[in-house]
Amino acid sequence: MSSPTSSVSATSGNWFFRGQSSLKPAQELIGKKKIRVLLIEDDEADAYLVKNVLADNPRVKEVVIARDGVLALELINGGHVKPDLALIDLHLPLKDGFALLTHFAMRKQDWFPSVVLTSSRSKADAMRSMTRGAIGFVTKPLSIAKLKEALNREISRV
Repeated sequence: MSSPTSSVSATSGNWFFRGQSSLKPAQELIGKKKIRVLLIEDDEADAYLVKNVLADNPRVKEVVIARDGVLALELINGGHVKPDLALIDLHLPLKDGFALLTHFAMRKQDWFPSVVLTSSRSKADAMRSMTRGAIGFVTKPLSIAKLKEALNREISRV
């Protein structure tokens, strides 16, 4: 049950799952499905950072990265990936995040929740995202700890 970034330990008779910085009672993880995340992000550094943060979450079994909206649609429509959650940047080449959200929201089969993960701090962007089907809007924080907290919060909703 352990991986290179995690381990299991016993403390006072209770089992805990440990990521790099936090302990969680094992009971919180029982019955929770491991998820596949589709990260749609064109900035290579941001994609690397988010993927590493997600690797510390015990619920995440796989992260697939698409560098633009068109590639994300090709991966999904071609059956190459079936995400349980999509994390979408708004400012993408070829097909922006708003168009992608609209497309995902119209899916009749294989629907999955989408969360916007963007550098935008605009309330208008947040409202546009939510009206297009996003279940969450996360402004990319300046610290890894805050990014981890925000992503863990969104994953716990899935």
